[in-house]
Amino acid sequence: MATVQHPFLNECVEARAYQFSALNYCLSASTLMVMPTGFGKTAVEWMVMANCLNKENGKVLLIAPTTGLVDQQQRMARAMINIDENEIITYTGENAPAKRPELWNSGRIIIATPQVIRNDVQNGLIDLNELGLLIFDEAHHATGNHAYSQVGKLMQKDNPDCLVIGATASPGSTESAILQVANNLNIRTFSISKKESSLLQAYRVNMQITPHYLELEDGLKEIILPLEVHHRAEAEQLIKMGFLAPTGHLTSKMIEEAQRRASIAIQRRDTRGYNAARKISNLRRVHILLDLLRTQGLKSAQAFVDRAEEDGRSGQRGTNSFIALPSIHHFRNVSKQLEELHPKPAHVAKLLSRQLKDFPDSKVLIFTEYRDTVELLTEKLNSIEGVVADRFIGQSGTGSRKGMNQKQQLAQLQRFREGDINVLIATSVGEEGLDVPAADLVILYEPVPSAIRTIQRRGRTARQRDGEVHILITKDTRDVFVYRASKRREEKMYTLLDRIKTRGRMIFKEPPKDVLSDFSVIDGDGVNISAVEFLAAEKIRLEKLFPLIETVIPEIDKEKEDDTTSDAGGEPIISPAMRRPSNQMGLESFIGNGESEPKTGDDEDEKLSEDKQLKSKWNVVLDGSQQLIEKDDAAHGIIQVDHREASTTFVAHMRSLQCNIQLTHLYHGDVRISDRVLIERKSSRDIISSLVDGRLLSQCRRLLAAAPRPLLLVETGTGNGHAVHPNAVLGALAHITLDLGVPVMMTQDAKESAHFISIVAKREFDLLEKLATYSLNKKSTADLQKEEIDNCISAANKEILSIINQQEESGPLAKRWNKLVSRQRVEVLA
Repeated sequence: MATVQHPFLNECVEARAYQFSALNYCLSASTLMVMPTGFGKTAVEWMVMANCLNKENGKVLLIAPTTGLVDQQQRMARAMINIDENEIITYTGENAPAKRPELWNSGRIIIATPQVIRNDVQNGLIDLNELGLLIFDEAHHATGNHAYSQVGKLMQKDNPDCLVIGATASPGSTESAILQVANNLNIRTFSISKKESSLLQAYRVNMQITPHYLELEDGLKEIILPLEVHHRAEAEQLIKMGFLAPTGHLTSKMIEEAQRRASIAIQRRDTRGYNAARKISNLRRVHILLDLLRTQGLKSAQAFVDRAEEDGRSGQRGTNSFIALPSIHHFRNVSKQLEELHPKPAHVAKLLSRQLKDFPDSKVLIFTEYRDTVELLTEKLNSIEGVVADRFIGQSGTGSRKGMNQKQQLAQLQRFREGDINVLIATSVGEEGLDVPAADLVILYEPVPSAIRTIQRRGRTARQRDGEVHILITKDTRDVFVYRASKRREEKMYTLLDRIKTRGRMIFKEPPKDVLSDFSVIDGDGVNISAVEFLAAEKIRLEKLFPLIETVIPEIDKEKEDDTTSDAGGEPIISPAMRRPSNQMGLESFIGNGESEPKTGDDEDEKLSEDKQLKSKWNVVLDGSQQLIEKDDAAHGIIQVDHREASTTFVAHMRSLQCNIQLTHLYHGDVRISDRVLIERKSSRDIISSLVDGRLLSQCRRLLAAAPRPLLLVETGTGNGHAVHPNAVLGALAHITLDLGVPVMMTQDAKESAHFISIVAKREFDLLEKLATYSLNKKSTADLQKEEIDNCISAANKEILSIINQQEESGPLAKRWNKLVSRQRVEVLA
């Protein structure tokens, strides 16, 4: 076996040509490395680390999404990197905040979770300027408000020249998602490795993927039928009331949209909104219950209803009316006496028994979406001879449902790795990056709509040897359409990467030849050759052994999500655009400026980009919060933010807008811009809770006393399910605004609040700068008085001399002299 040679690598890293090819890109510029699971992205990361350690600014930070991955990365790095193992440290929430700066200073390779890095950078505990390399493992998370995105933006602000590597097997299923990852991480180029490539064929292991289509039992269909009847009846009532879109197949997104419409109706004091909100709440729960019965099983559905009853007893509003529904009452009475009727648990047991019979030492991973299913399968599978099954779930927990903390997760992975348990039943927390070489069988209890999650789940097997993946799909249910959608999105992924490359959306320059100069290879005969020579020789050898077979995938005309799948079973939803003839326009075509001139067709490029330009103009008018504030327009003064906001996305948004944030303890308010301006930031849920417990008005009075220009900033989009009548809230806001004199500003979310405060701060700092400049340039009153007296004396001397010399000169004194002479003459004559 050929091995890689480098001063900071141990002699146990296998030399592979495709990894050197990826390394070539990674060392030349900040790179998004896309490589299939099981082919050794981590080995490329080790080589990039070794190259960085060889430089003067050689501090390395690797970020992983879970503590399990952090522990795994540390363990492998200590085995492969040739430095003191005490200099390869983990940096997670398990480390006390007071000790983390010392850890940061002592480590050369730091492996951390993103939330801890974000919080410590914002609190000023660590400095990203010290880094020479930043690696994002499972980089596809860097979208939206995820901590990966926030760390990436902080890095662009504090250390924009640092080399950044993003590693993933699944960058995204849309072009915009892939480019968003690249922009958030400051990526400059892509390295794309495909399974079809001749360089990868020699290392490819066989992964057999088998979908299993299962038929629901007649007894379970009889239980489902009354719930379906109630479901349809509630939906029809909401359609008649105008809150639900008329359609034959209901999806979760449609229910969310109906909830939004009901909330708007309540805000407008429409009494129908309250009745609709109650119906929608029950409809949502029935919808979830039906989904559980169709795709998970009877016991998972029973657990969901029992939990809803417990919530009702604890005082949670809305669940009691759901439990009181006749169809739910009937379901509970019927299901109590029945065993599990769904075919999936029995089929899992069948697959598992067959695997362990043929290969007794096998390890099996089972993925499911729901913890109730995890508990059901753990109990059922442990009754099979030779099976030692246990769960692997996330940290969150409510009531009696406890999660697994970080230490428990790491201990469970170690037990599975060492063979103490041979079946691990996991939720989504186990999908990513887990290196379990002996996972010979992966069972997906249900398909997932995300191509990223499908690839990650499937990648837990066939990493170093052949493996099998079995996907359980219930016929005529949501499972079927989710499975089809995930396949389409996965097929589209590499096509999108090729499209980005051909359209020039990212740089795809060939890297320079000398970046691999520090690496060499000892081949199987013990001959030491350079990495460049090894890569060239392997390309020739493997291209002869594995001629490249191009897979032609049709070009995708429109980049859109496959949202036409129904999660309630049945046929896909047909959108209005699909029903119209190809040349017929819809109402959305007329949004924009009605006075625009008709197109002549001469300028073809302008015609093709018309819709994009129109959309851009429309967004500028309607949603200014989405437009980025340029760096030159950012506020240059210090904005003081209360330290309690440090872990929120608000601070991250403020930093991304180039605002100079100082975290401190504020006695009143959350944001102080100057001595004049003090802002209290609240979500709509905070407004309700502070109104109920009586804190709201007293807080506003203290705010008014603490600053001449106070402001109450309310984020309306961060809470729902209000238990207070809107009139009470509006009355309180009216009192705050009109009686107390505290202005109230409404924003949608933390991002819009950050944009608003940035603009307020810029305005305030500009005003203060103008006042300071004016005060410096303005002359004192004494100086002005002295100057005025000197001018008067000078003018008086000039006029006196002109009078004595009998010159014709007019002035104040001359006029007074003439008037005095005339008056004396009048007196003499009188």
